Amino acid sequence: MRKFYKGIIIAIISVIGGFLTYQVIEDYSEKKEVEKQTQILPDASFNSLSGIPVNLHDFNQTQPLVIIYFHPECEHCQYEAQEIGQNAYAFNHCQLVMVTPDDSLQRVENFCSDYHLWELDNCEVLLDTKNRFQKVFGKAIIPSVYIYATNRKLITHFLGETKSEAIINATNNTFTKH
Repeated sequence: MRKFYKGIIIAIISVIGGFLTYQVIEDYSEKKEVEKQTQILPDASFNSLSGIPVNLHDFNQTQPLVIIYFHPECEHCQYEAQEIGQNAYAFNHCQLVMVTPDDSLQRVENFCSDYHLWELDNCEVLLDTKNRFQKVFGKAIIPSVYIYATNRKLITHFLGETKSEAIINATNNTFTKH
């Protein structure tokens, strides 16, 4: 009887081990696929605050494109927005696109007002009401920053809170790379 239970335990451990191995390989493959598809600016549309669909390819291609995935209630996002507002002049040479999964228009508008994002001519805030961002960019954490050169090739991306100096430096380097 003990051999029977040993066999069952070994079989269960083998099945669990196989499943976990499969999951790790699947997650790795998915991550690599997302990395590959984001090397060039993906074809993705989000909604403006007025509800109009806006495609990421609609923005000025003579400027680097900085995509920031944020949430108005995220403290790290608030810090980034404050930094961008305080260093607005340093972002004049690029297009800022801020995408949020938040479905509260009032909260998003308050966020934009609090951090003076309305005052930036080169900043567009978009709503991701259908969670397209994560489908296109993968399991992005909030906040995340993706920086594309004028040829729309990915220069770099940051996961988590990012200082404005790092974003500015990366956008300044877009003119010498690729």
